[in-house]
Amino acid sequence: MGTKSGSAVKLALAGALLLVPCGSLFAGGTAADSRQDGRTVRPPVERLSEAYASLYSQTLLEWIEKGWKDALADAPRAAANRFSAASSGVSVRSDRLLGKTGVLQFMQSKDWAEFEIDVPQDGLYTIDLTVLPLEGTLGPVQIGVKIDGAFPFAEARNIQLPRTWTESVYPPAVNEHGDQIRPSQQETSEWSVRPLTDSKLSSPGPLRWKLSKGKHTIRLESVLEPFALAELAVRAPRQLPAYEQVAASWQSLPDNVQPGWTSVLEAEQMSAKSDPSVQVQASNDNLAAPASNGKMIYNTMGGYRWSRGGQSAEWTFDVPSDGLYYIHFKYLQNFTKDAISFREIRIDGEVPFLELQSYPFPYSRNWNVDHLKDDQGKPYAIYLTKGSHTLGLTADSSPTTPIRESIQAIVDAYQELNRQVAMVTGVKNRSMVDQNRDWNLSESMPGIEAQVGSLADRLQQQVDKLQQLYGNSLQGAEGLRSVIFDLRKMAAQPDLLSKRPPELHAQNLEKMTMFIDALARQPLTLDRIYVTSSPEQPAKPPGTLAVLGDLVQNFFRTFSPDYHYYGRRDPDGIDVWVNRGRDYVALMQQLADESFTAKTGIKVNINLMPNPGQLILSNSAGREPDVALGIAEGTPVDFAMRGSLTKLSDFPDYAAMAPRFVPGTLIPFTYDGSVYALPETVALNVLFYRTDILQRIGLKPPDTWDDMYKMLPTLQQKGYDFFFARQNYVPLFLQNGASFYTNDGLSSALNSREAFNSFKMWTELFTVYGFPTEVPSFYMHFRRGDMPVGIADYNAYMQLLVAAPELAGSWEIAPIPGMKQQDGTVARWSGGNMTSGMIFKSSKRQNDSWEFLKWWTSTETQSRFGNEIELQNGVEFRWNTANVAAFQTLPWPEKDRDTILSQWKWYKEVPNVPGGYFTSRELTFAWTRTVLQNGNYREMLEKAVFQIDSELKRKQREFGFVNDQGNTVRKLRVPDVTIPWEEAGKR
Repeated sequence: MGTKSGSAVKLALAGALLLVPCGSLFAGGTAADSRQDGRTVRPPVERLSEAYASLYSQTLLEWIEKGWKDALADAPRAAANRFSAASSGVSVRSDRLLGKTGVLQFMQSKDWAEFEIDVPQDGLYTIDLTVLPLEGTLGPVQIGVKIDGAFPFAEARNIQLPRTWTESVYPPAVNEHGDQIRPSQQETSEWSVRPLTDSKLSSPGPLRWKLSKGKHTIRLESVLEPFALAELAVRAPRQLPAYEQVAASWQSLPDNVQPGWTSVLEAEQMSAKSDPSVQVQASNDNLAAPASNGKMIYNTMGGYRWSRGGQSAEWTFDVPSDGLYYIHFKYLQNFTKDAISFREIRIDGEVPFLELQSYPFPYSRNWNVDHLKDDQGKPYAIYLTKGSHTLGLTADSSPTTPIRESIQAIVDAYQELNRQVAMVTGVKNRSMVDQNRDWNLSESMPGIEAQVGSLADRLQQQVDKLQQLYGNSLQGAEGLRSVIFDLRKMAAQPDLLSKRPPELHAQNLEKMTMFIDALARQPLTLDRIYVTSSPEQPAKPPGTLAVLGDLVQNFFRTFSPDYHYYGRRDPDGIDVWVNRGRDYVALMQQLADESFTAKTGIKVNINLMPNPGQLILSNSAGREPDVALGIAEGTPVDFAMRGSLTKLSDFPDYAAMAPRFVPGTLIPFTYDGSVYALPETVALNVLFYRTDILQRIGLKPPDTWDDMYKMLPTLQQKGYDFFFARQNYVPLFLQNGASFYTNDGLSSALNSREAFNSFKMWTELFTVYGFPTEVPSFYMHFRRGDMPVGIADYNAYMQLLVAAPELAGSWEIAPIPGMKQQDGTVARWSGGNMTSGMIFKSSKRQNDSWEFLKWWTSTETQSRFGNEIELQNGVEFRWNTANVAAFQTLPWPEKDRDTILSQWKWYKEVPNVPGGYFTSRELTFAWTRTVLQNGNYREMLEKAVFQIDSELKRKQREFGFVNDQGNTVRKLRVPDVTIPWEEAGKR
């Protein structure tokens, strides 16, 4: 978190600056970097190939090798209103904004402003911005920085300026059962000085910028989120002293500490944090303080939610007098065996000495209490002046950056090798592999043995560096070792490269890329922080007896009827079961009490349903709830055809309520002409594309499937792939005009000409056009850049938004490709996963349940719930409501919101009919026989239709549509939508 404007750093560091070469801060190679039990905290940066020259680590290394050093003097500061040029969207405020005048506002993405800076000497500088995030989508401000018209390194394209958040209340409120309710988050709107760092703190400290003596133009470009700028400062980097140096300077200062003084900070009582997802957590045991005693008590913070580089938290504390103090942590770090989590530790906004820049928290199976200490176990005494101070910890992934970048280079080299093999053999998928043919790759690709062997050697070097970094054989590295074994085997027998299907090579690639992502994670759980006047341990960690005692207590608690508390049990309330997490349920109960019960007088018990299978058991036992929420789209009709659900469309006001949803979203919940559930959430398909890559190779995102076919040769010749999930066949059938069932719902309609064309198109994407059949993670491939365009849903959007901040501004979404119609419109029919809410027919409170379901799916409730769940848990919890009007009130970027609305009007899903589950099953079998077993597409689809019809007939007998003689008793009314819903785009 940044240093607050106007605040003074209270550490006495005068005369303690030890000039450490900037290269040692990142490139390694100094004695100061080898510490903490002899482990090398930061492995030296490895020189990578030219393809990675734009990385900050490589750029900084090049500058250092050319003799560039940290500057010793600051450049003159530039007030925001002294810009030399700006885009039309940038404006200077005429009034005061939180005490500052002459403020520059960046309100839209791609807004920019330039500043001329006169640099006093050649050198490497840091840049500080005095900024204020403005109201936006709750995410961090993201900007790009150009020097003299160019980005000096890749990370300069996306730099994050976090917002400041706090818990709305401490201690948390308590419900009627004694469980604490997770507090919502509130943003603290204040000016702060933000040193520019990379978005994930992959490099230690602020980024350095090479500037020669004289005038330079610094251009700030808005990427995401509006913000205000008050000042830009180009500064000489602050040189971090080693502890010995700064400790020596403190010896001459007055030391009036009170013997035996201790201040205990509850870690969950944070004074500020950079991200709402850095949350209070419940330990669910009595080993953290305060003890939970079987209740949900938020007595810790962090965990896996505090693991992304750059996520920070702060605590405020007071000391009674000037002097030397010691800081102790009660922490739990048991997420990956033998791994270390690193934290940058700040006092009053500054890292006091070099050893705290990437401080290690070793793996600890149980709770541990330890002080800040050096590699010999000697505690660090830190000088603090009398009064208030802040302690800040930031998740720091920089020690693993050299290893992660080197493994990524190996991944890319392995991938390039696979492309070369595919060009020689023509093998692009499993069906093309001929085990009886020998390609003799040693002759076709001279030196291939050395290439593969080199990959194995390079990967082994990174495993060795990990062992040196952590001081042990990291448990999570088995996947890398298996890849090394595989590579060595292929180096000895190169023809294995051609005889293995690409999917197996993809598994090796996935092992490495997933390990890269895991290595960047730095999880840590804190219970308490102690500031003491003595180095003695202020508290003992729970011992073996305490741990065993807690286990025994928890065992006996399992016999209590309240052990698994899933919600309220008021006998006067309607029972609502929710198939979602505890935080969702708690917030829903809160909103229901405040808004629904207060207005209607109807009490509601909202209960957690851990497993949707409970609905089947409750149905069998006759103990169903009144309402169920969070139900998968195929479930309601399964219950409806068995007479277990209420016909929602029979309620008098249903017709007035239904227009809040896109008509196509009601299709999966309609059975025999009646609607049995309402949609809650919807995950639409959209087209994802990397703007940077497509622009570089001269391509545009496809608007139609014909456009996609035209772009494929160029895309694939450049070594890229288009992502299309093999199970996502619905858009192809719908856009080709195919139906899945006949109008009476009694037979499959997949024997039509349109269906055969659709199936042929679907399978040829893989057999003719070489689409990969197995892609475990589109997100990883898209992020890496080898699949720069593809069709995916909401989950991929959130992954990219939250976990790939370095790509911000380099990717966009568009409606999926469609089929051009005779009138010139492009039909983009597509479905997407949904969840729903339904009322059980056994409920004795039908009208009350209907009132609740209307309230829950209303625009007001969905809007409030969506905003509050995101405030409470962070951007990754953005609510994908099915209520179109509510969706438009949630904090989506305007351009993305409009794209989603444009696709939403073409939403349509497959109807649900008795036995319809066989349709997806048999189509998948037909695809497998065609693509992987070289079957004839027409024969395979005909076989699938036969099997589907057989199952449909069996189920029709069961539910009375067909009698035992096979005669039709009654027909099924199958819903359909034939025109797009134009209301989806209106506001």
